[in-house]
Amino acid sequence: MARRLCRLPRFFPLAAAASKPHPHLVPFALNPNPAPLLPSFSRPPPSLPTLSRLFSSSAGGSSMVVVGSADSFTSVLSKVQDEKLPAVFYYTAVWCGPCRAIAPVISKLSSRYPNIPVYKVDIDMEGLGSKLGDLKIFSVPTFHFYHKGQKTSEIVGADVKKLEAAMESLHKQQ
Repeated sequence: MARRLCRLPRFFPLAAAASKPHPHLVPFALNPNPAPLLPSFSRPPPSLPTLSRLFSSSAGGSSMVVVGSADSFTSVLSKVQDEKLPAVFYYTAVWCGPCRAIAPVISKLSSRYPNIPVYKVDIDMEGLGSKLGDLKIFSVPTFHFYHKGQKTSEIVGADVKKLEAAMESLHKQQ
């Protein structure tokens, strides 16, 4: 299988563009009806996810954990580094074709090696731009392998053979 990847803008210009006003956009007309735009709820609206939902794990024997916020990503990364734990960070995006192609492979590998947690990080999560730049994530999918708290290897692109070899190597180092 050829190496496939999606390139990201060099310095994340989308995050900068989102904060700038767009003079060419026309604001929506005001509602002439004095009634509120949102329906009233007979019960309170659903609340934001609790801290326990910031991380979610897939079913079965898989060790894949979906990181749900930029703060939780920071805490997991520092925990892996401080406690010298083995881990794999899988940087992905919903819009990335190669990421979708490699997803079943990484899921199978996380089930095969349940002692190695795989943290799935969506690069489009709010607040991650500068952290991704610091980690030099410029393409997806990207995999970072940690052993004893240190990054030991990196795979950029959807290369199944390299991914399997790196997981096997990390498993043997334990």
